[in-house]
Amino acid sequence: MADTGNPPRETGLEARVARLESDVSEIRSILNRLAPRIDEMYGFLTAKLSELATKAELTSLRPELRSEIADLRNELRLEIMQRPTRRQSVFDIFAVVGLIGAILTIAARFTH
Repeated sequence: MADTGNPPRETGLEARVARLESDVSEIRSILNRLAPRIDEMYGFLTAKLSELATKAELTSLRPELRSEIADLRNELRLEIMQRPTRRQSVFDIFAVVGLIGAILTIAARFTH
């Protein structure tokens, strides 16, 4: 083989380098699109961080919430107990119907 002075051609290596350059270019374009979103999220978190509750604050709320839930359960239990049962409702309906029937019977006797 005669030395022509030209570097040997390695097409496989050149193809890999071209694909690598293409991939790097694609990664750069994705990062350029993501950068404003990341900055936006960082700004939002920085602005809202002071408003967020700490773990200690949330832990201190737990007993208060438990007592409020217990109070609500007791109120609901009392309200449910004060409502009439189905048997009471049926009895009340029969009592009202019977009372209306008695009144109509008495009124009919007075009209004759």
